[in-house]
Amino acid sequence: MIRRLSSAGAHLRVLSGRALVRLGLREESFLLVLAVLVGVITATAAVAFHELIVLIRTLLYERTNAHVPLYGAGIVLLIALPALGGLVVGLVSTYVVRAREGHGVVDVMESVARSSGFIRPGVAVEKILTSAVTIGSGGSAGAEGPIVQIGAAIAAGVGSLFRVARPHMPLLIGCGSAAGISAIFNAPIGGVLFTLEVILRDFSLRTFTPVVLASVIANVTTQAIFRVIHDAPEYKAIFALPPEIVGRHVTRDWGQVGTFILLGTVCGLVGVTLTKLMYRSEALFGGMRLPRALRPALGGALLGVMGVAYVMIFGWLMLKTDKPFTFQHYPMPAFFGDGYGVIQQLLTPAFYAQPHTGAFLLLLAFLVGAKIVATCLTLSSGGSGGIIAPSLFLGAVTGAGLGLNLAWLRPGAPGVMPEVYALVGMGAVLAAVVHAPLASILIVFELTKDDKIILPAMLACIFATASARLVLPDSIYTLGLRRRGVRLGAAVDETLLRRLTVEQVDLEPATVVAMSDHFQRVLDLVSLTSASAFAVVDDKGTYAGMVVADDIQTALLAREAIPLLLVRDAMRPGVPLVRTSDDLAAALDAFARYDVDHLPVSVASAPTKVIGLISRAALMRRYQRGLTEA
Repeated sequence: MIRRLSSAGAHLRVLSGRALVRLGLREESFLLVLAVLVGVITATAAVAFHELIVLIRTLLYERTNAHVPLYGAGIVLLIALPALGGLVVGLVSTYVVRAREGHGVVDVMESVARSSGFIRPGVAVEKILTSAVTIGSGGSAGAEGPIVQIGAAIAAGVGSLFRVARPHMPLLIGCGSAAGISAIFNAPIGGVLFTLEVILRDFSLRTFTPVVLASVIANVTTQAIFRVIHDAPEYKAIFALPPEIVGRHVTRDWGQVGTFILLGTVCGLVGVTLTKLMYRSEALFGGMRLPRALRPALGGALLGVMGVAYVMIFGWLMLKTDKPFTFQHYPMPAFFGDGYGVIQQLLTPAFYAQPHTGAFLLLLAFLVGAKIVATCLTLSSGGSGGIIAPSLFLGAVTGAGLGLNLAWLRPGAPGVMPEVYALVGMGAVLAAVVHAPLASILIVFELTKDDKIILPAMLACIFATASARLVLPDSIYTLGLRRRGVRLGAAVDETLLRRLTVEQVDLEPATVVAMSDHFQRVLDLVSLTSASAFAVVDDKGTYAGMVVADDIQTALLAREAIPLLLVRDAMRPGVPLVRTSDDLAAALDAFARYDVDHLPVSVASAPTKVIGLISRAALMRRYQRGLTEA
């Protein structure tokens, strides 16, 4: 059945491509049609994902609290609920879907870098289930990271159905990622910038057009679906900004410049702390002898213990209330789940109209540390979710704390509005964590729909990213890729090099010598063929190494020893074979590591046989031609 559908899809793609050519368009313009399809399907999946999270959270916290007070006699349930959610996720991920643990953006980036966008379509269903249970049961994670992987998996499925050529698959994956962010966040521009800046690392017109189309279609589709299922004139997003803050004036003076630079620097340090502790905690959980299926339950239980301590210390003892942030605004402890209800409170001007004591400032400082630890416990133990929502939470709390302190130090000073600092801090920590200042600035703008916030957001996001990079050059995503052996270079250059393969470069004929040959044979072949590099094989014809121009020059310095010298004595055994299917980024890396001008080439069917040589010069010529074509 699937094979028949795929054949029909491929046939439709070919016919549509020919029709587009007749209209004066390129054949690959069919990707625009697929971008629309990906946008519609991803938006539908995003709505289902969102509704499932809300359903689980309502059942576990709001319905339970109606029977047993969670912040009274039933406080022990704050430990049981996230532990139960972690157990379900661990069992499902280990024994049912066998999903890879953690946040999915790194997986998407790895698939684009290593396998030209190959992702199992079933990953979409896996992530919807495991991430919804993690977040809905109280795990400290966000929906935005999983929706990127869900959209990418949907795009991969659509690409496979229509048998899209391998070089076009990463672009289609980008369409799915942008559609996911646009749908779940109501941020079509932010979705586009996040995809181009983080996933594809390519801002060319070739990538921009279909990604924008997918993002816009996903946003329109999401709005239409929510108007139907909620009977509302407009769906604002999972994160709905309080209307009181829209249009608030932000004073632009030199004093504000300094304070927003300070905010960006502090947020940069917070973001780096999250990144470093995330990977240290992953190593800690990975070294445990506890079965993988039980690790998310342990992480959930430890998270619950923190939640109980938070309620008792800050709620019952210090603030004399059941819950520091009311149940009506957020049914979980503040650092459980995505924390959006708490963020909404921190962005409301009325929230700061009430007097805040030192205990409240201490609460905000505690929430910064607690959210970092909670996110590490959730994701490092094997829970499923993303780090965007925790980053926004950390930014809002950090900004609110700094804003309150500035208001206390400068009473009556114009422009010191803690809610604005909380809002700008959201973008700043996000920029520091993912090293994507453009996307972070645009996401903050789309949340507010207020251009006055752009300038302070620009300052804070840039300084947050700069301060984070001074401490740690990698983002939370690229650090994960580096640990998996994937290195990302400059965006456009590396993208093009990954798109081209060795088989697209003109190869030189290979001059082959045997290890047992006298070195004089190499010198004779140099004079006969003008070759400067030789592939060396053993007695069975298997590749063994290379003799390059530097080796020949070194041998000529001691001519009296040449009659006694064998090829095996002068060859370089470590120079690797590259395959025709390898991308040029990998080949260029090999050239740099082994400092040679030629590399031997093989095919997958005969991986130890040399079919030709690729030269550094030929690779660069093909790369230059690719730049011109792009």
